[in-house]
Amino acid sequence: MSSLALSSNLPITDLSQIDRLGLIAGEGAFPLLIARAARDFAVPVTAFGLRGVTPPELESEVNNMHWLEMGQFDRLIRLFHEDGISKTIMAGRIKHTSIFQLVKIDRRGLKLMARMLNKKANSVLGVFTSELESENIQVLDSTLFLKNCMPPKGLLTRRRPSKEIERDIQFGFDLAKQIAGLDVGQTVVVKGQTVVAVEAMEGTDATIERAGEIAGKGIVVVKVSKPQQDRRFDVPVLGLTTIKKLARARGAALAFSGDETLFFDQREAIALAEENKITIVGV
Repeated sequence: MSSLALSSNLPITDLSQIDRLGLIAGEGAFPLLIARAARDFAVPVTAFGLRGVTPPELESEVNNMHWLEMGQFDRLIRLFHEDGISKTIMAGRIKHTSIFQLVKIDRRGLKLMARMLNKKANSVLGVFTSELESENIQVLDSTLFLKNCMPPKGLLTRRRPSKEIERDIQFGFDLAKQIAGLDVGQTVVVKGQTVVAVEAMEGTDATIERAGEIAGKGIVVVKVSKPQQDRRFDVPVLGLTTIKKLARARGAALAFSGDETLFFDQREAIALAEENKITIVGV
């Protein structure tokens, strides 16, 4: 165990409580935005990236960068202790399918795998988070620096949903919450109150593509938070790519959990939705 002072279990809401931040970074824009936001608050960031997953440009956005291979859990924690970092945020997707591609995994990783009840996201990330906490590394709310990227409930586009789309949204929202509660996925695609596609390992974008191929024009995408969402990991994320996929599928609407979903590149995403007659609404 580290000699660092034991991390408090109380959630941090005041950014002045963070003197240094460790950023465990997956793919996409999420870790880049965290790094930039932390810089705006004068919080030094050390990033821990995965080769072939984490965007290389993150290195120029942080104070220090460590590159790791998938499965190097022991080295990750050792680097945290060597750098004297006791607070971290996990940001960016690591594809769930990577659990089938762990060719090299260290002894700590094998022990973590043995502790998992199953390989669902909550189980995998929950065990990893608990291991960090046991090493006096406090895992923070991943939305802490990005509250302005979480739109509230209500209509984001000028285009209002028709009665039929409203019915589809409510139908899809109820189902998505149930599926999210089972930790299967957080996205459901519906049309005419029929389930077209359910997200699993493939992720939201691939689910939208599949739904477009199955049902064609007019699909409604619903993405929700989990009933007991742990904001330290697996927070629902949307962005410009989501709307691009929905536009290509000739979709009608995107609904999401208001106040509980990170929505990046909102201005560009909303403009593209308007161009393609797509309704975006926080539920």
